[in-house]
Amino acid sequence: MIGVLRTGELSLHESHRFLHAPAPMPGALTWDLPLIWREIREGLKRAAAWADEHDVEIASVGVDTWGVDFALLGKDGALLALPRCYRNPEHAEGLALLDDKLGRAGIYGLTGIRSMALNTSSQLAGWVAREPSIFQATGRLLFMPDLFHFMLSGVACTEQSIASTSQLLDAQTRDWSGDVLRAIGLPRESLPNIVQPGSVLGPLLPEIARDTGLSPSIRVVAPAAHDTASAVVGTPLSSEQSCYLSSGTWSLLGVELDRAIVSDEARAAEFTNEHGVSGTTRFLKNVIGLWLVQEIKRDLARRGVDMTYEQLAALAERAAPFRSRINVDAPELTLAGDMIKKVQSLAREAGDPEPTTPGELVRACLEGLAAAYARTIEQVERITGRTIATIHLVGGGVKNTLLNQMTADATGRRVLAGPSEATAMGNVMVQLMGIGEVAGLAQAREIVRKSCRPMEYSPRSEPGWGRLVGRTRETTR
Repeated sequence: MIGVLRTGELSLHESHRFLHAPAPMPGALTWDLPLIWREIREGLKRAAAWADEHDVEIASVGVDTWGVDFALLGKDGALLALPRCYRNPEHAEGLALLDDKLGRAGIYGLTGIRSMALNTSSQLAGWVAREPSIFQATGRLLFMPDLFHFMLSGVACTEQSIASTSQLLDAQTRDWSGDVLRAIGLPRESLPNIVQPGSVLGPLLPEIARDTGLSPSIRVVAPAAHDTASAVVGTPLSSEQSCYLSSGTWSLLGVELDRAIVSDEARAAEFTNEHGVSGTTRFLKNVIGLWLVQEIKRDLARRGVDMTYEQLAALAERAAPFRSRINVDAPELTLAGDMIKKVQSLAREAGDPEPTTPGELVRACLEGLAAAYARTIEQVERITGRTIATIHLVGGGVKNTLLNQMTADATGRRVLAGPSEATAMGNVMVQLMGIGEVAGLAQAREIVRKSCRPMEYSPRSEPGWGRLVGRTRETTR
């Protein structure tokens, strides 16, 4: 994405978009790093051509990605193995090891991060136990965006927001936790220095400039390198009575605070404290998102029923409401495969009819998501003492108008949907902060506010939502 700032407004221009997915390899589910890197370079080439055509000077480049996953580099800087995907079932072994050594309450008190098998800490604990020799050869661990920044600039460091997804940082000092590293058996020397969002890492490497046609003077700037951290910067939050809901493959719902909350109540409610821009804390909960619909679409295609997301949403809108209740917090839903059977099984366990048609399946998932959002907002209010009146919904899920209206109805709150490309907008805004074109977070949000026109959804009074949210609450206690 190319971001152009003119007269106080930001416009985005898509230079290249590509699909990638985890690649099954012997012994592990990995990310197809050669494909991603090839496509990134292609995107940079197209950005250079677009800039030439439109007489625009590109000033900087920065990368954000999903959280927790990482690559291991040897002492010579060479990649030791393909990065592993957080959806590997084997990561549960590491979670159990950390539970034995530190306990859920102990590690939450140290890091403020909810214990999950997908966390970097769990991945590392299991990997160190199974294959300690690879860590003896490791010179540096880099999270995914840090890896791409290294490949672009030659500078090896980690940005604060992406490091905070790992469950390796101390919640108070915002630096690596010696207690967690000792429990894993990971040497501190293998972890890079932490830099703040907006840090200028250096110019593009000469070979990257030559390959892409970009100027070698372009600076590589670490944005908020975790995609949710960038999305929150790109959310036009206006008061303490507003929360953000980043809706995509995952749903991230929470508020922006000036400190971490590591209370027993926050831990029991499975909230996490991740770092944002300008010293902020993103107090949020991970709720499974439109991954459910993505997996149902893939399941249907394998059965010979190939439908678009628009077609599925239309069928869901026509399906009978409040028919099949599912608990979207069920851990088996995070793993790939057989999503239709899993959803049907959860409805059966809840004592409801199994959804069978595509419309019934998708509607059950969307209603379950909206009910989970309502429950999560209640928890946010109770734990933080804030009253939430407005939900700022951003990300790709903005396009799912049915879910947006369900969210307003289930929560009883106004929903402002947009921008859909909040992550890209937030990434660009932090780059602009880093190169001195934007003064700080408040000005960045004001520019976002001027640059997008959100769609408003007002809550409708439907008694079925009260029953569904209440029933869902009972099944998840």
